[in-house]
Amino acid sequence: MDVFADVLAATGFRGVLLPQLRSSGASWGCAVDQLGTAGFHLIAEGACWLRTADMPPMQLVSGDVVLLPRGTAHQLTGAPLADAVPFADLEAAHPPGGEGVVDLGGDGPTVRVVRGKFPYAGDSSGHPILSALPEVVCVPGMSADPQLQSIIRIIAAETTGGRAGSLTVATKLTEVLFVLAVRACIERADQAAVTGPSWLTALSDPRIGPALSLMHEAPHRDWTVETLANTIAMSRPAFARRFKAIVGTTPLAYLSRVRIDHAARLLRDTDDPVGHIAQSVGYQSEFAFSRAFSREHGIAPGRYRRTASTQP
Repeated sequence: MDVFADVLAATGFRGVLLPQLRSSGASWGCAVDQLGTAGFHLIAEGACWLRTADMPPMQLVSGDVVLLPRGTAHQLTGAPLADAVPFADLEAAHPPGGEGVVDLGGDGPTVRVVRGKFPYAGDSSGHPILSALPEVVCVPGMSADPQLQSIIRIIAAETTGGRAGSLTVATKLTEVLFVLAVRACIERADQAAVTGPSWLTALSDPRIGPALSLMHEAPHRDWTVETLANTIAMSRPAFARRFKAIVGTTPLAYLSRVRIDHAARLLRDTDDPVGHIAQSVGYQSEFAFSRAFSREHGIAPGRYRRTASTQP
């Protein structure tokens, strides 16, 4: 079981391209409000600066990728201390048009930023992947693995427009970009980007990783802490302590979240009756499932399904 892929699928994670930003001047700047979801920037050409309220200006150059796992408000500028105008105002003054580019003009070196976001079901505080990452993750393009470098080059090329299906290709590859960027983040030698209890760290743990796979592969099974521990050849107390220390929650609390995420995917993607979905993810009664689902999402399963069907 590819747990990473399963989490992305269960939470409805997908990539969406936003209007690009292009400028040929040094004094430009745009301010981006809290996105409400994860976002990214890919520097397709030139260089610029990234600022947030909690970090000093960071220079970005062609090929760099910045992930914003919690959609943190930020600024992109042509110079470290340049003033920033709300992106909505820049977009109104320089409509993207058919090319989908907010072009600020200018007579200096050109910078082009491919922008996007990653909508998903739920909030980032409970998303296993996003909650394990810092607010800003920068993956230098030149030091990235060859696969990521290739994806960066393809997205940069496809977003110049003009070729049939280019938007579809670039949009599909944003999800690949996310996975490879996170992989590059957690495989860095210093591991500086992931600290403390972390689901990402747990994936590679020789004991806890297999336990996560078991729960994702068969959430319907009547798992207990003892049966999970026995399956991976650990004592119950040792397994419970290790799981909590690495993942940051208890095994059964994690199992409950896996079940609810799987149920949410079935509610979004199928017409199966709620009672059938409840049994398929391990609940003995529709009432118990509805209560657990409402506790997690704040709404009943039926209402969640109706709401999800109206979203783009």
